[in-house]
Amino acid sequence: MNSSWRTEIAAIFRKEWRTEVRSLSGLLTGLLFSIVSVYAITLAAFNEAQSGTVKSGMLWVAILFSAATSLTRTFLAEEEHGTADLLRLTARPHAVFWGKSLFNIVQSLVTATVLSLLYLAFTSTHVAIPWLFVVSLIGGCLSLAGAVTLCGAIASQASNRSMLAAAIAVPLLLPLVALGVTGMRVSLGDGLLRSGESAAVGLVGYAVATLATGPYIFAAVWKT
Repeated sequence: MNSSWRTEIAAIFRKEWRTEVRSLSGLLTGLLFSIVSVYAITLAAFNEAQSGTVKSGMLWVAILFSAATSLTRTFLAEEEHGTADLLRLTARPHAVFWGKSLFNIVQSLVTATVLSLLYLAFTSTHVAIPWLFVVSLIGGCLSLAGAVTLCGAIASQASNRSMLAAAIAVPLLLPLVALGVTGMRVSLGDGLLRSGESAAVGLVGYAVATLATGPYIFAAVWKT
């Protein structure tokens, strides 16, 4: 990667960051959704013992929907605000995808970390294998950011952008959620360590595959 690639990616990342700082729409939406989700889950599970599988499933539902409400906006907003053509003229497709993906990764990690800490504190959940919990969370965030960014990019030029992005995301997110729930439930003490390790490796591999192939798929869509 030469200096011009790094410059373009950094410029896209700064643009997204400054836009977010001015509006706080994506990050604030994700954090508010996280707080409400954790509060609702805490009320539903009040004074009832929950298995690690159930807890990991509820946590991943909250992470998934908090990410889905904010991450797709990075590309959809460009078309809505009429700035997509300017990006096509000033930056290469790969740099645009990577700049927006990096921003989504940061946003996803911040939201998921806050959500997880709130969830563990409010539900008094003990993490049996901390390193597996952290790897599952980070791998899931990387995979979520790559997959949802790509879905938003593909659907950005359609008339019903939000609906199409959600429809495209479903088949990509199903295996991701399955791996995430498996890795996290083992980290909470429910299941064999080998299955948790396999799920963690799968999440990292999913993230690598999504982020490696995403720029090429996006380049083909972005030129049309």
